[in-house]
Amino acid sequence: MRVCAVICEYNPFHLGHAYHLRAAREASGADYVLCLMSGALTQRGAFARHDKWLRARAALENGADVVLELPARFACAPAPDFAGGGVALLAALGMVTHLSFGCEPSALPLLSAAASLFKSESPDFSAALQRSLADGLPYPRARALAAEQLAGIPADLLAQPNAALALEYLQALPETIVPVPIARRGSGYHDASLSALSSATAVRAALARGSLTAALAAIPSPEALRAAEESGFVHEEGALTQALLYLLRTASPAELAALYGMDEGLENRFIAAAQTCSTREALLDCVKTRRYTRARLSRLCAYALLNLTRDFAQTHRVPDYARVLGFRKSAAPLLKTIKQRSSIPLITKAANFDRSNPLFALDVLAQDLWSLGVSNPSLRASGRDFTTSPAILSR
Repeated sequence: MRVCAVICEYNPFHLGHAYHLRAAREASGADYVLCLMSGALTQRGAFARHDKWLRARAALENGADVVLELPARFACAPAPDFAGGGVALLAALGMVTHLSFGCEPSALPLLSAAASLFKSESPDFSAALQRSLADGLPYPRARALAAEQLAGIPADLLAQPNAALALEYLQALPETIVPVPIARRGSGYHDASLSALSSATAVRAALARGSLTAALAAIPSPEALRAAEESGFVHEEGALTQALLYLLRTASPAELAALYGMDEGLENRFIAAAQTCSTREALLDCVKTRRYTRARLSRLCAYALLNLTRDFAQTHRVPDYARVLGFRKSAAPLLKTIKQRSSIPLITKAANFDRSNPLFALDVLAQDLWSLGVSNPSLRASGRDFTTSPAILSR
């Protein structure tokens, strides 16, 4: 049985994602395509606009056979943790044979060489990396420049979002899982203009400014998304700004310093900025420096809301369960075999799982915070993890 996995966010699911699922199935010859999808939080530190069950159903309607949830500890994390946690979960299932990921076409020929360079990290590479870090560059850019200096691999290519994540997958993959890179089509990751194959960034921007019809043109089977948007069942970026600022204004430096990734005195910058800033974006603008990427600072905001500490992250380095968000009935044989072979529990009903599991409790908290930030006040109830069933497609 061939099972091709895709680690994803689908925030929201768009035509480019549908293309990738088709291409992944074809390139891998897979019997099943399994998506490991972020839940309430995304890798860049923001809450997803739409809930995880709606996004899971969209994936199932457009090529996925099973959708599992990537726990929040790894879904909202730097690229090495995002990729490493995802790959560890897939390997634990005992069934995944391939992992497919998108990448900019120009970077595809360079991925293997760059991954080998990063994995071996020779003394010369380490020295070049440290020189760039000493110049105040963020780690991803410093690493890309070190690769350019030592191996002639263009830094601008390696610094592209999809290429950077692809390199982390290649370093994390065990020999039992075959990489299946797919050349990205359409708009770039950060492209904010709508097109035939728009980026998720562009679709979210259109939705945020109320251009629903234009945004839906980039969405396959858009009925559920339209209903969510029209009913206010969406989490706008910045919805929890007041809660975030309250935490930052009342926390002690020691409490903030304990958060995962809050290094080099960043807690003091956050505390100072929180005293005058009134929006999340203004806060990030105020804290931002050349050394720290905006995504890293955004994740720190999420960690403050979750109280995700450095000790917690170091204690929980790999997922210890897999949760089903949805599946096609035709994938029942795959789920049955996973239950037999997996080294971690497969959750199909959250109410039956151990609620004291720390990683699971963090997922529940993340989902409750997502619900708290929903636009429509009548839809803000907590506990949806225990009241919402997996999405099931009959075909």
